[in-house]
Formats: sequence, C-alpha cells, structure tokens
Amino acid sequence: MKTPEAFVEGMKTLADIGFKSVQLSGVDFDMMSEADFVRVCGEVGISITATHLIGTGDLDEPQRCIDRLGKLGVTQDAYAYPAGVDFTDEAAVDRWLAKLEAANQAYKKAGITLSYHNHHLEFMRSRGKSIQQRIFDETTLAFEIDTYWIQAGGESPLAWVQRCAEAGRLPLIHLKDFRIGVDAQSKSPVAQFAEIGSGGIDFKPIIAAAEAGGCLSYIIEQDNSYGRDEFEAAAESFRYLRDHFAR
Repeated sequence: MKTPEAFVEGMKTLADIGFKSVQLSGVDFDMMSEADFVRVCGEVGISITATHLIGTGDLDEPQRCIDRLGKLGVTQDAYAYPAGVDFTDEAAVDRWLAKLEAANQAYKKAGITLSYHNHHLEFMRSRGKSIQQRIFDETTLAFEIDTYWIQAGGESPLAWVQRCAEAGRLPLIHLKDFRIGVDAQSKSPVAQFAEIGSGGIDFKPIIAAAEAGGCLSYIIEQDNSYGRDEFEAAAESFRYLRDHFAR
C-alpha cells in the first residue's frame, strides 16, 4: 500500500474480512500524516497495534521514531530487517548489537517496547552462536518471532516462541506457514510462504506458548502469495485462526 488511496481501500478490505487491528509494515510512512493513518483505520473500526518503523539508519537517533510513534498512539515497534549490517564481520555485529540496545533503552524511557523481527539470516553464526541467540543474550529487546523465517533458518519456531515467551519478551508474533511448492519458472521444488493452516507448521503449541507468555498481538503476514490476491490469502489465514483458536 504505497499511496493514500491504496491504504484507504486496503483498510476497508481488511475490515470486511474481519480484522480489528493491523501492524503498519511495508507502508510509506511519509505518504500521510500520523493523524491520517489513525483516522483512516479508525473510520473502519481498525486500531494500529504495532509498526515496523525503526530501521538501521535510525539507531543512532531513535527520537524521530519515538516522536512519530507518539503521534500514532502506538507503544509497540519492531526493527524489521538489519539492512546494511555485515553479518560476516563479527566486529560489525558487536557494534550493531550495542546500537540496538542503546535504541531500546531510549524506547523504554519513552514507554515503548522495541522488538526484533527475525528472518533466516539471523541464524548465521557469530562468536560461537547464532546471531539470533546473541540478540537474545546480549540485548534486552523483546522479540517479534516470525514462524516461517525461524523454520527457514533451520530452527524450531516452537522452541523460539517458548524461549521468548518464558522470558516475558514476546509481545508480538508473526504467523505464517511454510510449505514446499513448485517454482513457476524452473518447476523445481522450493520453500514458499503459505497461508496459515496450509503448510507444515503446527500452530497449536506455538499459539499456546505465546498466550502463556502474555503475547499481545498475533499478526498474519505473508511475504508472497505467488499470484493469488493478497487479500484472499490473508482472509484464508484469518479464517483458520478464527475457526481454530478464537474464543
């Protein structure tokens, strides 16, 4: 949703599906004022539960993000991707971890929770352990565990949800399934994002562990729907969660 018009229509469609809240992620935060984001969502009964606002370039000066989050009325933000960070350079990883924690402390002082959103690259090794484990051990950030990317990284989504939840560090979770599909061009088997319930991840113990740890938001995300209408894909995942887990 890269234009105000697309955002308005997108929120209407999500509301029609049944969504009551969204995480602002992958949107152009400069295309509208913070008040307009809140207004557009509110007009269709949707609240903004979290954002993907802070990036690598903001770590030295997180106040800009803190100010914008205040205008949005949001107290949950997640660092979405380590753009520009060389994970093969251990000294660079050391410096980056220190910057993450410094930004996290600034967020805490403002009453905002900063979470780390993983992909698979965090399972590269650094100083004898995965970078994901270093983030857990060497910072006090919360986590926004992404179930697909944990699986793609070769580790257990359930184990990571349990680890973060038991530590009280799982306010957000990205729920997406993992399947082996067929590449449209090469016709070779490939790992693919999947609608929740249509792949191989067992979500029942994952959601139970997240709930036990006080997770606040269970966020449906699918990076690619492979030609299918993205709102149809989101609706399928929404229905699966509603039918299997809503109380």
